[in-house]
Amino acid sequence: MRFARTAMGIAAVGLFLATGAATSTAVAAEETAARQEAAVRCGYYEFSSGASRFAAYYHCGSTTVRIHIDNQGGGSGNDKHLCVGPGYTPLGAAGNVVNAYYIGGAGCRKGAVGSHVPH
Repeated sequence: MRFARTAMGIAAVGLFLATGAATSTAVAAEETAARQEAAVRCGYYEFSSGASRFAAYYHCGSTTVRIHIDNQGGGSGNDKHLCVGPGYTPLGAAGNVVNAYYIGGAGCRKGAVGSHVPH
């Protein structure tokens, strides 16, 4: 009888390990899908949250970079440059922010803001 319990214990451990491997594989697949979805959104995009619309920039690279942000009204004097790091950066309300795009400046200090200058 002792052998049967040990065999059942080994089978249970094997089942647990197999389930753990399947769970690990599922998590890896979800992570890959999330990365692919993020890659589709590299750069400027707008999204809704309830009745509000927001602007954001998603930097897909691994360093910091400078982006140009076109703000509504005021001409180019109202625009600014911002150093962003990898991933998501909120830019404010859509409508106030019209567009944002990469202009170089790899290695800048994340969060550094500058006024618009010709580039």
